[in-house]
Amino acid sequence: MAQIELKNYGMVDIDTQLTAATFLTLQDEGIVDKDFLDKIVNAKVEGDIPLKIKLNTLYAAYREANETDYLDYQTFIKSYQIDYVQLTLVVGAAIVKKDVGEFGAFSQTLINKIPKTGTSSGK
Repeated sequence: MAQIELKNYGMVDIDTQLTAATFLTLQDEGIVDKDFLDKIVNAKVEGDIPLKIKLNTLYAAYREANETDYLDYQTFIKSYQIDYVQLTLVVGAAIVKKDVGEFGAFSQTLINKIPKTGTSSGK
């Protein structure tokens, strides 16, 4: 299980293999709206996903890993120091239903498959 560091609470677990139950709970609590998943899945590029949606995804991953003993949303957000690389990995992992570590390796294999253009043999 992956972990992130919160400013006032140290390392906490996150689980990016999110369940429907977590989303329904967060929707009932007013943390995510009914279009939350559509906004993530229908984004054409990572930049199309607003920061708040990324933070909500991170909180959902935190709640997935901490079902009974967890920080409320405001306390969590006030303690999280923004790390765009981390947020991007968490959102990507959640979309493809992988652990953050697995997703990092998966995304690197995809990057390696991108054809290199503009290379010259020097002749």
